[in-house]
Amino acid sequence: MLTRLYLLAVVMVLMLGCANVKIVRITPEDPYKEGIRFYRPYPYLLVTKDSEGKDLEGKIIYLPNMNEEYAISVSSGIGTVETKFTLEDGWRLTEFGETRDSKTVEMVNALTGSLKDLTSIFGVAKTKEEFLPGLYVFIFDNKTGFVTDLKPVIQFKGTR
Repeated sequence: MLTRLYLLAVVMVLMLGCANVKIVRITPEDPYKEGIRFYRPYPYLLVTKDSEGKDLEGKIIYLPNMNEEYAISVSSGIGTVETKFTLEDGWRLTEFGETRDSKTVEMVNALTGSLKDLTSIFGVAKTKEEFLPGLYVFIFDNKTGFVTDLKPVIQFKGTR
């Protein structure tokens, strides 16, 4: 019986002392976390004029969602852990563990094209003159996950 207790204690120490990697969310209720910080990306639509200054062009860009902060922490212990992660622009986690290429950004850009006629695609404005160059945030429906609207974050002055 005593041998089993010693064996159980050794197994528990080994399990608790193993090297690991944790990703934890940082919240206002629990703000302090050790590790490398990053944010979840949120899509925006950047609207600019083309090189001739006539037509509007759109490009989907990703900016940090400051309400979605996370930390990666690596703990040493018995054994080793090798982590590989890449932070793009110092805030966006683009690779973790193994390299994967989902081509999500390229697919979205291919589907949207250059967005020459933004008003007919998104129905945001009745005329092109009402839809100004600037930065717009996508508004998603919480139930369906689909885009329901675009909200201007900033509109560039003097670009009519």
